[in-house]
Amino acid sequence: MKLYPNITYIFIIWLVSLLLISIFGFSTLPHSGYFGNDFWKSLANWDGGHFLGIAQVGYSQKFQYAFFPLYPLTIKALNQVTGNYQVAAIFVSVIAAFFGVQLLYKLLILDFEKKIAEKAVLAFLFFPTSFYLLTAYSESLFFFLTISAFYFLKKNKLAWAIGAASLASSVRLVGLAVVVAILIEVGARGGFNRKNWYLIFAPLGFVIYCIFLYRQTGDPFYFIAAENHWQRTLAVPGIGFWEALKGIPNNLSDLIFAILGVGFAIRSFRFMPASFAFYSLLSVGIPLFTPTLSSMPRFLLLVFPIFILMALVKNHYLQLFFQLISIMLLGIFTVLFVNGYWVS
Repeated sequence: MKLYPNITYIFIIWLVSLLLISIFGFSTLPHSGYFGNDFWKSLANWDGGHFLGIAQVGYSQKFQYAFFPLYPLTIKALNQVTGNYQVAAIFVSVIAAFFGVQLLYKLLILDFEKKIAEKAVLAFLFFPTSFYLLTAYSESLFFFLTISAFYFLKKNKLAWAIGAASLASSVRLVGLAVVVAILIEVGARGGFNRKNWYLIFAPLGFVIYCIFLYRQTGDPFYFIAAENHWQRTLAVPGIGFWEALKGIPNNLSDLIFAILGVGFAIRSFRFMPASFAFYSLLSVGIPLFTPTLSSMPRFLLLVFPIFILMALVKNHYLQLFFQLISIMLLGIFTVLFVNGYWVS
């Protein structure tokens, strides 16, 4: 895989900057008291602890079925080399993020100017929740597989695109948005036929997990019930906005990011290919089928067409405003997270 020096430099600057900010914040500011005083372990706060636990002993609690299996399995496999689950988890995240941004740039220069592609990468890496890309969370792996699927689709390597989409669907539920995007693109190019019959394998990762859940619980969709542990139940879209409004100011950031996400998803239909637009709409829309907007800032990190739209903004002052706000919030959110405070 070809590596682009400009993207590599940007990634290194982002990585080093976040590490310095987080180490400084961890060593100087008060902690929440929920976790220990080990900085490196702080990179596995909250959901990260569940991913590591699943990697070590499997699903020990039923509510953990909300976490799809590929990321813990990847950690478990790499642990055979590192001998440390957390090191394995961080390594997977950082490496997947690195190759993910390289692929994102490679994907975008197929249709956009290099300057636009670079701006999109910058917008992605300095998004307020991008610090999750170097934690024991599944964001990086999902991002890499998603971009891989779209890149292979663009290069007419359908079998590889289906393979990446199938793996993405075993990392997170919104991996199904990648599957739908591929189906839409194939349909637009000429439809389904005997030559592309293997499209049926696009959601295979998701199907295998459902079979596993059925054998374990008797319910192939038990991951939905498992979300009740975090007050996530199926609800009419829009209820989450109302609940967030009632909970202001505590839910203000979730509300703002959700509104921005919906706005960008709708706007993507004007400026993006249909596959990108539907991926955006589904990625933003699926979390809205719950009565809470919690974690929306983190969910938006994976909706990569948003960052293309940001890069396409022609008003330099508006772009500068986005950049300054993003970098400021990224620093604040990073320090809060490593100190044990819930961010997203």
